[in-house]
Amino acid sequence: MISFVDHGPMDFDELRPGQVFEAGPRVIDRSDIDAFTRLSGDRTALHSDDDYARTTPFGAVVAHGVLVLAVGTGLAYDTGIFLGTVLAVRSMELNFERPVFPGDALALRLEVPSKDSQPRIDRGRVSFGVRLTNQHGKAAALGTWTLIMRRSGEATLPPV
Repeated sequence: MISFVDHGPMDFDELRPGQVFEAGPRVIDRSDIDAFTRLSGDRTALHSDDDYARTTPFGAVVAHGVLVLAVGTGLAYDTGIFLGTVLAVRSMELNFERPVFPGDALALRLEVPSKDSQPRIDRGRVSFGVRLTNQHGKAAALGTWTLIMRRSGEATLPPV
């Protein structure tokens, strides 16, 4: 089991290719799926109708892919490295490898494969390999996030 580890804020200059950060698990329950259905307005039957979902190859309601992504971003924030250091999200690419069912517990693994000192002297681009796994260690989602991060100096912490 991965536990919550707060690494503290890390800016562009502190991050190095090969570094790994982990967080989780976070259990996705049916109330999370129902709340996301209401929030997003996505009432696709696979995510909201038990009778319909039983007729699908999954056999039950599954979490929205975007909910899985959102939980991943929350777990990433839990690592502590992004507090006051992220200026923008450049891209988020994610492939969904298997369904996430109510009761599944997701854990996150981020790895820094590369970074680029562009676009400006006060910031740089950092890519993170993203792996979200379920409680069985099976990949639920894999991808790459590219963020614009502050360069060296004190992180500017958001107001509390």
